[in-house]
This record gives sequence, C-alpha cells and structure tokens, in this order.
Amino acid sequence: MANPPTVLVAGAGVVGLATAALLATGRCADRARVLVLDARPLPRWRPDETDSRVYALSRASQELLEQVGVWHRVAGARAAPYRRMRVWEGADAFGPQALDFDSAEIGEPDLGHIVEDSLLRTALGDALAAAPQAQLQIGAEIESVAVRERQVVVELKGGGRVHGTVLLAADGSDSAVRRLADLPVMGHRYAQTAIVAHVSSAGSHQDTAWQRFLPGGPLALLPLADGRSSIVWSLPTAEAERLLCAGDAEFIAELAAATSGAIGELTACSKRVAFPLQAMHALRYATQRVALLGDAAHTVHPLAGQGMNLGLLDAAAVATVIEDALLAGEDVGDLKVLRRYERQRKGDNLAMLAAFDALNRLFALPGWALPLRALGLRAVEAADPVKRLLMEKALGLAAGRKHRRRWSRAESQA
Repeated sequence: MANPPTVLVAGAGVVGLATAALLATGRCADRARVLVLDARPLPRWRPDETDSRVYALSRASQELLEQVGVWHRVAGARAAPYRRMRVWEGADAFGPQALDFDSAEIGEPDLGHIVEDSLLRTALGDALAAAPQAQLQIGAEIESVAVRERQVVVELKGGGRVHGTVLLAADGSDSAVRRLADLPVMGHRYAQTAIVAHVSSAGSHQDTAWQRFLPGGPLALLPLADGRSSIVWSLPTAEAERLLCAGDAEFIAELAAATSGAIGELTACSKRVAFPLQAMHALRYATQRVALLGDAAHTVHPLAGQGMNLGLLDAAAVATVIEDALLAGEDVGDLKVLRRYERQRKGDNLAMLAAFDALNRLFALPGWALPLRALGLRAVEAADPVKRLLMEKALGLAAGRKHRRRWSRAESQA
C-alpha cells in the first residue's frame, strides 16, 4: 500500500503497548504503520526480582494477550492464578458474614491472574519489536499537538517531529495529550493514598484474593506466584504517610492487625510504595484525530482491581474500530470514526467508575451502617445467580465473548 496511514500511540504502558500490538499483529497489520512514543525506556522483567506493581487480569484481558501471542510467555514466566476471592468486613475473615467467590462455581479454572507490570511490558514490547510495521520510539516526550486537515503533528521536546493519521493517548492519568487536545475531565480525589508492597506470611494465600473493608479504606491481598502476597491498602492520606515512615516491624504489626490473620502471621515486607487515589473521567474520549484510552480517559478506585482490565477493553475496542475503518477505506482519524470507539466504551467505563465509587462510600459510612452492609453481604452469599453474575462481570466474560467473535472474524479473513 502506498503511504499507509500511521497510528501514533502516546505512552508505552501496558494499555498503549497492547493497543499497538493488536494493530501491528491483527487483520490489518499490512494496512497501517504503528509508532509508539514514550519518554522513558521500557522496564525489563527480571526472573530474580518481583515487580512491586502488579495487576489482577481478567479472562477478557488474558484473551487479548493470547490474541497478540504473548500470554503463553507471560503465564510461563510468572503469572499467579487466583481461584477464589473472599470479601469481609469486621474482625473475622472466616465468619458467616464473609462473602466467598469460587471459580469452580461457574465452571472456570480461575478468576484471573496476578501479573507484574514489567513482565507484561517486556512481552508486549518484544512482540511489537518483531512486527514489521511497528516501531517504539524512546526519548519522545510530547511538547505539542497540532491537528490538521489530514494529519496530526506531534512536536517532541528537545527537537523532532512526527506525523500521523491519528493519535491514541494512553499516557496515563496526567495525560499530556489530553491536556494539549483540550479534552476536559470531571472527578475528585479520595483523600486516600494506597500503600503497595509484597509480604511473606506463615500461612498460604491459598490462591485466594482476600479483601477486607476497613473504616479508612479497603485492604486487598493478592496471591503471588512465589508464595507471597501483594497488598494494596487504601488509607486516609495522613495515616498512609505515617505508615510509610514507620519501621518495618511497626508496619507489619499494623498490617497484621488489619488482615485479621487471613494468611497467618506476617514475617517480612518488601519496600513500600504509595500513590494517591482519585476518580476521573474524561467528558469526551475523542476529538478530531485524537482519542483517549486507559487512565488517560478514566481512573477508578482500586478496590475491585479493575483499572487495567478497563484499559485493555479500551485497547481492544479502539483497535477494532480502526481495523473496521481501514477495511472500509475510511479515514481512521476522522472524528466520526473515533466516536464509534467512544460510544462503545464511555458508558461502560462511567458505570464502573460510579459503582466502585459508591461501594467505597458505602463501606466508609459510620458504624450505624454495619448491619446494612452485613445484610447485603449475606444476601449476595445466599443468592447464587447474583454471585454468578458478579463473578462473570469480574472475569470480563461478556466482554471476552464480544471480542472472541471479533477475533474469530479476523481468523476467518486471514
């Protein structure tokens, strides 16, 4: 094809790399060039060191990674399946008010996998490097974006310029592209900060994701492949800052009390890192030749661990829209094309943001609300259809079926 369109992707995080890999290995791989821009080099996964940043990937996310040919490598390197989930409030993790989800109840081998950020980015980056129509440009910090009639022009800090047909912004919650494209957002900060670390315990994590709702915010313990657990502990910011400065013994003692013995005595803790929490949603996902995806378009509370899965669903949707437009001979940067992606994802993302926000507010209510919350947990535990629906939603099974149909069409056209 003479002068094929160029898809620019801002941001070499998991969502940006997955979007680029879908386009560079999919049904229209020979119809467009893909260029990923990022200021920093990709991290390289190391088998002797577990990345502090991990994600709980759903079945839909796993299938996306299978489609671009990297899931086998990821699973073989270090991906930890979690087969059960236990949610509770109060002191007893094993009491009658706890809510249990088991993958066996819906005929699935697991509820998802815990995977490191560096492993995903290494696998996706290598897949992109092997694609003839794709390129990753490091040291490319975006300074300005100019939209013209048939192209978008990106000026880079320190000199340099790139031209594309469309610019997909996957450059995070502080997206420079979103700001330069003047796409407004709504949202609020939670006055909470999440502490992330890996902990060793005397007891087994039992391939279970544990979550306790505490007055200051939820605490999640996610099973790792090496037997440790990754914690994501949401706390009022002042309390989080105090615990970040505490010694290891003091921190482990307070964390042990918060886990209420779910995985036994805690024996060691890795370096602690923290990040402030916010809910944010772009009022528009697209303008002429520019579209937002992942955290550039929306951020949610981490209590359900679904932020990355929502971003990967964005990646699958925008790749499908661009491929369909290429096959139809359309201009892939035209706003009418990009709005198709916005219509597919904006409503679902906003609904999920609102649900997680409401859940966080519910469990932050004072003690008088405890009986109501306990009643709700017992009702879900007793209602098998409701539990099944919640598990299928968490797995992304409906989304997976939709994209499975898309991938089947792609295979039949190959």
